[in-house]
Amino acid sequence: MAQIKKVTMKDIAQELDISIVTVSKALAGKDGVGDRLREVIIDKAKELGYIFKKNEDIENVNRNVGILIAQRFVGEDSFYLSVYQKMLVEMTKRGIVGMLEVVIENDERNKVLPTILSINKVDHVVVLGELNLDYLQALEATGKNIVFFDFENEDFECDAVVGDNINGGYLMTRHLIKQGYNDITFVGNYKSTRSILDRYLGYRKYMLMKGIEIHEEDHIDDRDDEGNVIDIILPEKMPDAFFCNCDVAAYRVIKKLKEAGYKVPEDVAVAGYDDFAGNKVDGVELTTYRVNIEEMIYYTLNILEQKFQNPDYRYGTVLTYGRVIARDSTKKKTK
Repeated sequence: MAQIKKVTMKDIAQELDISIVTVSKALAGKDGVGDRLREVIIDKAKELGYIFKKNEDIENVNRNVGILIAQRFVGEDSFYLSVYQKMLVEMTKRGIVGMLEVVIENDERNKVLPTILSINKVDHVVVLGELNLDYLQALEATGKNIVFFDFENEDFECDAVVGDNINGGYLMTRHLIKQGYNDITFVGNYKSTRSILDRYLGYRKYMLMKGIEIHEEDHIDDRDDEGNVIDIILPEKMPDAFFCNCDVAAYRVIKKLKEAGYKVPEDVAVAGYDDFAGNKVDGVELTTYRVNIEEMIYYTLNILEQKFQNPDYRYGTVLTYGRVIARDSTKKKTK
């Protein structure tokens, strides 16, 4: 006997040629949908055999959320652990239970799913930072609701909340050039995560727009293709400035420069990204691009709230905007 396909909000949206968000709002009794359209949506849902959630089911829904971070992103000055701590505070305010699990490198490689999923503790998962493709596919196959945080991937039907990385890379490069630094080296392996790739693309976009030629030596890695930290090797020919994919990489570059006898910013400027791990190292205040973490967390929790009520809810990708924070490490070039 053939299995009957479960009717989803996507099916209703396609039948009426409207967005899934509109269907979700209508079925949940939310504002933003006219009365007539709401009636049409509800009638179509009944016609197709959509199974409505009962109010008591919504009230007793599982509000436990798994939060996953790859082991390579955890350590001293971990950006994602800092995000987790802030997210946990906001979850607590909303009565959501956040359950952290670090995906160790071997488990990620062998697609060993998190313990919190195997013991069926959560129905919803937030992935902080990019996990490898095979692991994400295994995670998706569990049928859990997944939200990507700080990255997106078009191969998955998952909601995502991301920063404006291309725009951020563009604006930081513009800042450096306005300060008089035309020979700029990008620090970061754009093969390791999409967020780094986007920041690199923003850098290249502005350089190309200004007609500044980019050479192979204008890019150095701070990690390998799997995202594991490696030693930063300074170039033989020193550029005017280094634009680093994150603040931690920028601090590592500053220390390397000082060990080699260079002063920042007198001899070479350094800029970071995130505005996360404090803004001062060895007496140097770091110029950086401030990611709007609070807004990213806000949108992530709003998406989760919708998914608690309607598991088929689909928003798409939310883009949040940050800004350049100019400090001493990129003072205007005087020579």
